[in-house]
Amino acid sequence: MDRRAFLLSAAACSAVSASTAQLALAQSTQRFATAASYSAQRDGASFLVVRHGVVLAEHYSAGGADTRWAIGMGTRAFMPLLAASLVEDRLMTLDEPVAATLGDWGADPIKSTISIRVLLSGASGLSFEANGPRDLATAIALQPHQAPGTEFSDDSAPYVLFSEIARRKLTTANREPDPARYLTSRTLLPIGCVPIGWTRTSDGLPRFDDGAAVSARGWAQAGELIRRQGVWRAQQIASADALGEAMRGSFAESRAGFGLWLSGRGRARDNFAIETDLWRTSSPAPIDLAMAAGQGGQRLYLAPADGLVIVRQARSLTSASWSDAQFLSLIWRDL
Repeated sequence: MDRRAFLLSAAACSAVSASTAQLALAQSTQRFATAASYSAQRDGASFLVVRHGVVLAEHYSAGGADTRWAIGMGTRAFMPLLAASLVEDRLMTLDEPVAATLGDWGADPIKSTISIRVLLSGASGLSFEANGPRDLATAIALQPHQAPGTEFSDDSAPYVLFSEIARRKLTTANREPDPARYLTSRTLLPIGCVPIGWTRTSDGLPRFDDGAAVSARGWAQAGELIRRQGVWRAQQIASADALGEAMRGSFAESRAGFGLWLSGRGRARDNFAIETDLWRTSSPAPIDLAMAAGQGGQRLYLAPADGLVIVRQARSLTSASWSDAQFLSLIWRDL
């Protein structure tokens, strides 16, 4: 096996060996050096480029290979993996109504029509009030602001709701009931992903909207599994259909999948919590690019056709301004 292989073994907690890291660091001084410098100058902490599982560049301006950094809303990349794991375990389908799990919704003529697919796509019409509570009880009691499936809302409510849906389904199936621990033991550790730190809501649910802290390698491995549509060591460990949906837009918003931003043009004006120039006219992003984006320039980029997974992390969620278009132009220049 190529010693540079990114995903070394199912039992490994770190996917890149010491020799791989040394080789990648040596390469990064020549290749992708401008992109690494651009990141470092904007309070960057880590920079990693992987192509078809092979590390092309790896650089750390702060911490090291196993240092975990809070990734803010970049956490949302783990939601499609949770959904794909539940689907693969036959604990849910994307088209089942949310009301099948949140029983009180069954009596509501509008909420009873919301499927898990619509909820995960951000088109349920449900969103928290700007300065109101964001707990589980509030999320369950929300009423749609728009007809489900018609308008996209960049809000944390669907993540709170889906975390509770996962908890209830896992409890009913006599599985590990905590969604984060289930995802970690079932899906992340088997691919060699180092443990993730999670903040939680007042209800004890892991925050799949903005609560994860993860190393660059760990985040890259999660991205690699999404890019491979759930295939690991020639086995389907997460649903390909669910992960395929995660990287497709919806009628409500063509630029949003399940927890991921997608390259392309939308039909509506931008009204997103994350700032990005990904969609500007001159953006170098390939047509199939998907991106998990956290505050401060925390980024996970996936380019399936090019076999690429790129991680960029900053030291904090309040770091200097970040240009996705400029960074990606530097990456593609050196491919």
